[in-house]
Amino acid sequence: MTAGDVARQRTVGEPRLLLAEARRKRHELVSQGRWQEADVLVERALRDVARDASAVSGQDLAYLTYVPGAQALGAEEGEGQFGCRTVRRTNAVRALLLTNRGLNRTEAVRQANLVLGSPGRDDVGGFWAAVLTLIHANELSAANSACARAASGPTRTRSALHRDALALLRGRIWAVSGQLPKAVSVFGRVRERNTSPQLTGVAAAWHVEALSAVGQHRQAYIALHESGFHGAGTPHPERAQLLVARSAAHLAAGNFQLGLQDALACGECAGMWGVRNPAVLPWRSQAALCASALGRAGFAVVLARQEHELAQRWGTTRGQGIALHALGIAQRDNRGVDALLEAESLLSGSPDTLEVAKVRYGLGCLLLSLGRLEEAREFLGAAAGTGFRPWSAFAAATVRRLADGHWAPSLTEQEKKVARLALAGRTNKEVALDLYLTARTVEFHLSNTYRKLGISGREELATAALLIG
Repeated sequence: MTAGDVARQRTVGEPRLLLAEARRKRHELVSQGRWQEADVLVERALRDVARDASAVSGQDLAYLTYVPGAQALGAEEGEGQFGCRTVRRTNAVRALLLTNRGLNRTEAVRQANLVLGSPGRDDVGGFWAAVLTLIHANELSAANSACARAASGPTRTRSALHRDALALLRGRIWAVSGQLPKAVSVFGRVRERNTSPQLTGVAAAWHVEALSAVGQHRQAYIALHESGFHGAGTPHPERAQLLVARSAAHLAAGNFQLGLQDALACGECAGMWGVRNPAVLPWRSQAALCASALGRAGFAVVLARQEHELAQRWGTTRGQGIALHALGIAQRDNRGVDALLEAESLLSGSPDTLEVAKVRYGLGCLLLSLGRLEEAREFLGAAAGTGFRPWSAFAAATVRRLADGHWAPSLTEQEKKVARLALAGRTNKEVALDLYLTARTVEFHLSNTYRKLGISGREELATAALLIG
């Protein structure tokens, strides 16, 4: 049965059956890699049900495409006639379809603005999807204005779901714009209230991501445990978001093998939904950074290049900068320096100070490993001034060592091998078995590595991973 056949199998009064069949057939098409046909199928179904919008509920529109907090899209809340809410939400689903595939950002933003400009500002589902579209499109000013307008009404009439959705969207805007302490705070408050079961999973995922970004990976692991998400195979409505968030926590903690596994599992999940846009799920860049730290440079370059191509197609400078950062780290040579310089140029005009700082830190470490000490000092000094831990402290210490003329020579090949296995999570005994060494020899090589890099132990090894080579 073709997409057109499904869309035409409809009689008056059957829009709910049509959507149910479209949802079933869509997943079947996506599993075969036929994403474009799946999107056409959903688009035709949406046009068809718009003629009889009053016969469709919010739940009928949920899960037609990927969206974090999908249950909010199906919530039966909001002012005005339900048919109007359904029209708003069908436009929101159209915006999400374009966003997830990374196609036509201008049209996705237009559809989102149609939703936000139509009557019914308390329609949580349509508002949630439309503002998320603007955030993915990096239209942060417009997203912030939409949240301000939604917050201007009387608070006493606002439902718990409306309040929590608004808080989470504002927190997401802060996270993307680099205001991470504010994001951590608001995500934590929403989780503590625990008043909107539709949003508990996405609140946990975004909280974990924000905690990881500010170097609080232990708190991130606690938040993951509290969410009930314990493994890549754990069934959860927000599985994709939690996987990419846990990958970020592993990356921050230096557990690169686990981070790579979770990022790739997120990629499988994204593929089942036909999500290609790295602005929605940046699993490729996270996988590339983990693979690079594990010495799998070729794999890391492939992942980062794929993400860069997809980010270019979507067209936000932030997405392209993040992908180029991963590509530069993966290449580890003068080509990598060029990629990181381009990323720095793209991101320097954005309000996201965290991403800019990460790129400058990566540049400093890469230049240092290439012996370009004066250039390295400049970028490491800029990264040190941001205060983003833990690597800002390491950058500051390295700048001091450079100023004192105490920068140590590079690591030996054996030291690099031992350090890479330690980064992969191997114990000293396991490293010894893998390399046919004694445990005492492994300890000797690690001690030399710590001394040369100016770190105190395994906990800080991840911070200096870019200098291991």
